[in-house]
Amino acid sequence: MKKYTISIQSGLHEIEKRLVEEGHTLVPYDQAGMKADVVIISGVDSAYEEIETAQCRLAHEDKENLLINASNLTPDQVINYVNTNPCGQTE
Repeated sequence: MKKYTISIQSGLHEIEKRLVEEGHTLVPYDQAGMKADVVIISGVDSAYEEIETAQCRLAHEDKENLLINASNLTPDQVINYVNTNPCGQTE
């Protein structure tokens, strides 16, 4: 399983714990923003109001990342989206 650099908004403690246990690198959302492989947000604001639950986005220097809206997902669902990252990133 590929290990990702994941940018995550604060307050998603259970998801953070699970991602660290799986060996992913976590960075605070305000430090990495869209430069990470995976971005996990909650409490969608106007900047993200039209996103799907999980979608690939052109993020930084022609690199796609997976953007996950964790608002209505369980930690298991978020982890599944991370581990099946559909954005064309291969090991």
